[in-house]
Amino acid sequence: MNYREETLTQEQFKQGRTRPSLVRSISKIFHGWPYQLIMIPYLVAVVFPLCWLVYSSLKTNRELFTGVWNLPEVPQWENYLRAWEKAGVSQYFSNSLIITSLALLGTVFLGSIAAYALARYPFPGSQVIYLAFIAGMMVPSFVGIIPLFFLMNDLGLLNTRPGLIIVYIAVNLPFTVFVLYGFFRTLPSEFADAAEIDGCTPIGTFFRVMLPMARSGILTVAILDFITIWNEYLYALVLISDQKLRTLPVGVANLYIVNRYHADWTALFAGLVIVMVPCIVVYILFQSQFREGITVGARKG
Repeated sequence: MNYREETLTQEQFKQGRTRPSLVRSISKIFHGWPYQLIMIPYLVAVVFPLCWLVYSSLKTNRELFTGVWNLPEVPQWENYLRAWEKAGVSQYFSNSLIITSLALLGTVFLGSIAAYALARYPFPGSQVIYLAFIAGMMVPSFVGIIPLFFLMNDLGLLNTRPGLIIVYIAVNLPFTVFVLYGFFRTLPSEFADAAEIDGCTPIGTFFRVMLPMARSGILTVAILDFITIWNEYLYALVLISDQKLRTLPVGVANLYIVNRYHADWTALFAGLVIVMVPCIVVYILFQSQFREGITVGARKG
């Protein structure tokens, strides 16, 4: 290769280094006005039904059927009071709050311990156990509902809150382990080694050092598990028959059946808003941490 060819090759290399790549060009498109223009119809399709549900819950039954798209003339806040007290939504809400809180704590606690042990302390058969957790994510919930019903009946946990909590922990544990496994696996080992040198036990290292470092991942998976457990319907319907122990999704479904004959649709809409509000509030409060956890997880993956 002569000097001219070598100089031309170097200039071509520099041009290739400075020329925007295809990925960078696509990234600019998705962060500019074309992407925002595309997202406007999607935003309307998602936000408008929620807004329509909220202001429809403040109408009278007559306004609901005479002007479906119109705003209420006078907000009927008593619709929420009627749904909360007379329709039993308050009892359903408290049941969901208790069951979801305890199931979420158990899922995150056991899932973080299992993921940390599998990621940081490999042992013979650890990969088999990890693959078994992943396989648990692939089984549809309705497949094992019949044997689960008989198992809970034999254990005396049928139609009880502890039984439903245990089922929720078992069902959501594979996803929790799968997500947190990647976080714990990529955490720097120097901090754990330094803690052990300072005399910290493996359990103390986990709770004092590694668990706070994986806070973004734990918060992300906790939000997703909360939404899943709060909105779960099938297991609560099959395993709980006592009306006093029903969760909010099952209770609102029963409210739909009752109000269909009473023609009290606005109370039903108020009940749906009550179901929806906790998930929205949780996401609004932790949206920055949720995005951080998703970003870190994608970058580590």
